[in-house]
Amino acid sequence: MAILAADAIEKESKGNALLIGQEARAAKALDKTVIDSTIGMLYDEDGKFFTFKTVEKVSKELNGKEKYSYGSTSGSKEYHEALYSWIFRQYEDEFKSNCHLRCVATPGGTGAVANAVANYLNKGERLLVPNYMWTNYIQIAKERQCGCLCYDLFDETGSFNLTSFENACLELKKTQGRVVVIINDPCQNPTGYSMSYTDWIGVVQIINSISRDSTPVVLIYDMAYIDYDKRGFEASRNNLRLFEKFNESVLTIMCFSGSKTLGLYGLRVGAEICIAQTKEDADMFLTASDFTARGIWSGTSTLGQNIITKALTEYKEEFSAELEVARKLLIDRANLFISEAKSCNLYHLPYSCGFFVTIPCDNPQLAFEELKKKGLYILPIQHAIRLTLSSITLEEVKRAVHIIKETI
Repeated sequence: MAILAADAIEKESKGNALLIGQEARAAKALDKTVIDSTIGMLYDEDGKFFTFKTVEKVSKELNGKEKYSYGSTSGSKEYHEALYSWIFRQYEDEFKSNCHLRCVATPGGTGAVANAVANYLNKGERLLVPNYMWTNYIQIAKERQCGCLCYDLFDETGSFNLTSFENACLELKKTQGRVVVIINDPCQNPTGYSMSYTDWIGVVQIINSISRDSTPVVLIYDMAYIDYDKRGFEASRNNLRLFEKFNESVLTIMCFSGSKTLGLYGLRVGAEICIAQTKEDADMFLTASDFTARGIWSGTSTLGQNIITKALTEYKEEFSAELEVARKLLIDRANLFISEAKSCNLYHLPYSCGFFVTIPCDNPQLAFEELKKKGLYILPIQHAIRLTLSSITLEEVKRAVHIIKETI
């Protein structure tokens, strides 16, 4: 008889980006010409880890208690208010007047997504995800003993596939009586695609239609890359106002990532923010989410919360200026990639901005092995390979395009 619990026997992380990244870093340590385009972290044009000076300054100003003490499970009120202000910006008062907001601190954006799935999907049900996605969504669902249903992300014109999305929502409504859907936008991982305002209008209309008869719908909005949207801080928030128009049986859970916005990858700090149409749903979210957090990780990094709180309030203008620099790094690399790909006819999926770009291929694992032999580490995903623009220099971007073209 196995010692492992029955539902744990088949657990195995496949295509783990962290393990592939570890292999890539070891190879680059031996050969500086190796291109490590695996993990979604930001590096500068000297190939050095991009550190926000504001974040460094704040971390040095904090005292021992602010760094190392226990905090409440759901996080401090100051942390919550700092996030509301940063995320909703000019619409903060509007959201607070028209909706019911609640916040729970989490270990990274991953913790936020996992907590949301754990509390809004029943065991055995399916989570709605696009066919091109961050594959950890599948693992998060499996940990909950759930499956996934995929809709086609793109239609024949390369736009968001509203028809496929609606059909998938209807199927889940019919088979399980509820819809829990994850949308990662803008700068979607792994494609770098950003939905338009018109796309979001369509999504909101579909969700309201599905939920009109009180069918519960939960939108898990993975907003990890929102601060790298090339349209800028203000424009990237315009879509959020549409969430105010949801029916009462719709709940939005926004998943914030301190890893991506502030480069605090290893501190594992983020948040799930509920936008509810009723106070009852908001309070139930807080009670359940706080309970799950307490039962799994107990409390989120006090150091991380206090760094984020100060950086986004006392040093907001200074930090925002640094974010503009980081965003321009990505835009420059993206422009070069698109130009080089066009020059050699390398096809890639629709890309707007962000850390990653995706190139479809027939055998991603074989492509991974062949590219590795040529000193290029990428991430194999379903029916494609993912190139990480955030971690490679302009010179490496140009080399990577031609290595991929020659190989696949």
